[in-house]
Parts: sequence; structure tokens; C-alpha cells
Amino acid sequence: MVEAENEVGLARLGLGSLLKQYQLEVPSNQRDYAWETKYVRALYQDFAREIDEDDRLYFLGTVVTIPRSDHVLEVVDGQQRLATTAILLSAIRDYLKNTEEKELAGAINSDFLTVYNRSARSWIPRLVLNLNDNEYFRAKINGEKPPLSSGKFSHKLIDDAFKEAHEQVRRIVSLLDIKDHGNALNRWVDFVEMRASVILLRVPNAANAYRMFETLNDRGKRVSQSDLIKNYLFGQAGLRLPEVQQKWALMRGTLESMEDEDITITFLRHSLSIMHGFIRDSEVYETVQRKVKGIQPAVGFSVLLESLATTFVAMHNSDHERWNSYSLSTRRSVDVLNLFKISPMRPLILAISHSFDERETEKAFNFCVSLGVRLMITTGTRTGTVEEGLSVAGHKIYAGNITNCKELIAGLKNITPTDGQFKAAFEMATVSNAKLSRYYLRSLERIIKDESQPWHIPNDDQTVINVEHILPAKTENNWPQFTEDEVKLFKNRIGNITLLRSVENSGLRSSSFDQKKDVYKNCPYEVTKMIAQEESWTTYSISERQKILAEKAVKAWPI
Repeated sequence: MVEAENEVGLARLGLGSLLKQYQLEVPSNQRDYAWETKYVRALYQDFAREIDEDDRLYFLGTVVTIPRSDHVLEVVDGQQRLATTAILLSAIRDYLKNTEEKELAGAINSDFLTVYNRSARSWIPRLVLNLNDNEYFRAKINGEKPPLSSGKFSHKLIDDAFKEAHEQVRRIVSLLDIKDHGNALNRWVDFVEMRASVILLRVPNAANAYRMFETLNDRGKRVSQSDLIKNYLFGQAGLRLPEVQQKWALMRGTLESMEDEDITITFLRHSLSIMHGFIRDSEVYETVQRKVKGIQPAVGFSVLLESLATTFVAMHNSDHERWNSYSLSTRRSVDVLNLFKISPMRPLILAISHSFDERETEKAFNFCVSLGVRLMITTGTRTGTVEEGLSVAGHKIYAGNITNCKELIAGLKNITPTDGQFKAAFEMATVSNAKLSRYYLRSLERIIKDESQPWHIPNDDQTVINVEHILPAKTENNWPQFTEDEVKLFKNRIGNITLLRSVENSGLRSSSFDQKKDVYKNCPYEVTKMIAQEESWTTYSISERQKILAEKAVKAWPI
């Protein structure tokens, strides 16, 4: 029977015994299957190492569960270990089905992998995963063709785990006589059932289970921090737990499209930064504990997270439907800001996107583009003053203390490089990132041609437009006017790079300046034509051209 209301149950079981004795269900809102091949392989290698240590237990930690009926446990913590073990057992079963050990294969299937549901008239897995993964996992465990994958990353990981499991089975039997295969694999099943041990913790309600999960997990691991936050919120939600679970699941579903293992904790940090001020990675969990206490705060916080998640995803994709009613200028700014990849600016962009109207968003994004370039060229974007200043401005926007672009510019004046500072820094700047080089030069080209919005990217296709280093990295004796040290110092100076169409650039490489001049003279880009007017190319030529470009840069990225 189910444990009494306040009773906590503890028992030592083998992972196989846990699968054998209970039907295990991962909550629909729980995280997807997340183990990469290296973790799957590590578990199987541990099994292989320990299996020859007769009678010695191999301890795999604690599995936290909530009893839902006599033989049904809800899995709060332990999904990855249980699923990966079930996958190995299914691979052993599949191998044995094609040998003389068909009865052994059937016993493994009925003991550990599936149970017959009389009401549904079907075999169902003893381990049921969440809504995203269960049907896919069920088909794979049953040896059926899985449904067409929706492209979910977790489905790929499940496929990879099955491949690794089948490879492990092949390793086990590879050096054995075929008549011994059944005994060898059965020995592995015995090990999984009896000696690959966990402590089964049965906690009578969700709040206690999530607090227990929080206590047992290592807070120092970045990959688990979002799970700790989730389970802390669930523990605070009380009777409104289903609402918070639903909001969390919707948030995670939205973020899933970004296919980034750490995206949830990044999103949480940026969201907390605009809500409460600058937050470091290591402070995310503690901040939630400090700021979200009780049922209503947990509900309110989960509602905000669901709303902000859509905005966060849209920030990273100019084609997102959220921008459908915004100007083309706004969407181009989104592209440019994503090109920059300035992480400390993300909370500010999130706050602008969430709080400003369409017109003010357009103006604020244009300002952020100029600010981003000026910071990258002048002071860098990861200094403490800059990172905290951007985050504080985002918090003020979210709190309603900054309501438009004009106020934002004033609020960031102390970290915004002036025209003089920007020009001086640009005159000496180097750039090694080809995409940034192309962006800078395209913007300068547009300002030279007096085109509107020079900071936007009309064409960033590197198959059409290449970045050309006038003084090449490898001179091949064609540039005697430069010493080896001067090549190293000047090759990535902005004054030494220009634009060429890819068809023109393909044959130049280490050609001499005289040979290159003929190509530059006929180039359609003004920023390149000006080089052809030089008699020779020296360190002085590079510095003088860069001064000219610095004058244009102040106009290309205005404040």
C-alpha cells in the first residue's frame, strides 16, 4: 500500500530490481532525457569494471520518488540512470532474441522492461518518460519503429543511447564462444538487478520530494542548477503545484527550440537580472530562493518566466513571429545584435523587448547596435562596470524607471564611449573575426556612399563578399617592406582589411601590392577603391587609412 501521509521510506535496491518491482513514471513536466553518449558509455564502462568484483555492490546514488499507488512511483530524481539502464537491458534482450536464448530474452522483457496493461490490452514500459519523450522511448524499448521524430534533441540522445547499448552488448560477447553468450549476458542482467545499487527514497508528497531532491543534489554543477530551481519552485507551490508545473513546462518547451544545453539557466539569469538587478551565474539558484517564497510568489514567478521565454527566443531570431508587426529596421537590428554575441547586453535587450513599444524598441535597438560596436572597439564588453551597467539599465526598464530610448541613452551615459574615445580606439583597433570584419566594412561602405542605416547588414553572404587582408599573413617574399614583427602587428588592423567580391579575391592571396592594386581599382566598393590610389602599402599607409575609416565610424555608429 502507499506510504502513510508523513512516512518517508528508504530501501536499497538494484536498478534492475527497481524496474522489476515498480511501474515508474516521470512527471510530464520533468526534464527530457539528457545524457550524451559519453555519459551513457561511462555508466556501461563502470558496470563492466565492477561486474568482475564478485559480491561487491556498486552504488549509484539516490532515486527520489513519490508513491502514487501500490506499485506506481513518480520519479523526481533518477530518470537518466533508470532510462539508460533500461536501454541496456533492451539491447541485451534484442540480441538474445536472435539466438537460441529466446526464452531468456522474453524473461528479461517481462521482468524489467514491459508490463501488460489489461485495461488497455497492450504492453507498456515499466518506465514511462515525460510527454516529449515517452512515445518515442516506448517504441524503442518495445523494439518498434518509433514515430517520426519532431527533431527534438532528446530523441537524438535516446537514439544515441540505444546505439551505445547495442555496441556494449557486442563488446561483451565479442571474444566468447557463441554458446556462452547467454550466460555472459545473463550475468550482466544479474549485476544490474542486484548489485548496481541505489537508495530508493519514497517521499509522501511533492513538496517534500522536491526539497529532498534539492538537498541531495550538488549545487556546484551548472547542468543541475535549473533542475534545482524548478524543484524549489514546485516545493513552494503548495496546492497550486499543477499551475507552476504547467508554466514551467511551457517555458521549457519554448526554450527547447534554441537547442542549447545551458539555455534554461542562461534564460533564468537574464530574467532575474532584469527583475532584481545584476545576477552572476553562480547566484541564480540562491536568488530564486531569496526572492520567491510561498505559493503566490511561486505562481507569479512561473507566469513571468513563461511570458519572458517567448521574448527571449525572439531576441535570437529576427524571423520570429513576435517581430511581424515591427519595422524592418528592428529585425535587422536583431540580426546585428546576434552577430555581436555580446552576452552582457542580453538582459538589456530582453528588458527592451519586453517593456518598450514598437517605436521605442526600434530606436533602442539601433542605439544598442552603436553602443555594442563602441564597447567592442573601445573598452570591451565583459568588464565589471560595463556588465553591471547594462544589467542595471535592464532592471530600470523592467521596473518602469526607464520608459523610452532617450532615457536609456541618458542612463547608460557613464559607460558609453564618447565620439573622441571611440575614434581614438578605432584608429588602433584590430579585428580577427571574419564576420565582424565584414560587418564593420559593410557599414563603413554604406556611410561612405551616404546610404541610410549604415549599421545594418544588407548582404553578409561570404560566398558573395569576402574580407581581404591587403598585407597577407603569409607574405611569400612579396612584401619586403614589412618585417616579420610588423606583419604580426598590422595584418589584422582594420586599416589593412577591405572588401572584395569572392570571384575577385580567389586568386590574390599573397600577391604583391602592385598586383592587388589592379583588382582594387576596378572593385565596386568605395572602401576598397581608395586603396588603389596608394603608391605603395606600408605601416604608414595602414595607419592613415585607418584614421580615415575611424572618422567614418563615428558617423556609422552614432549615439
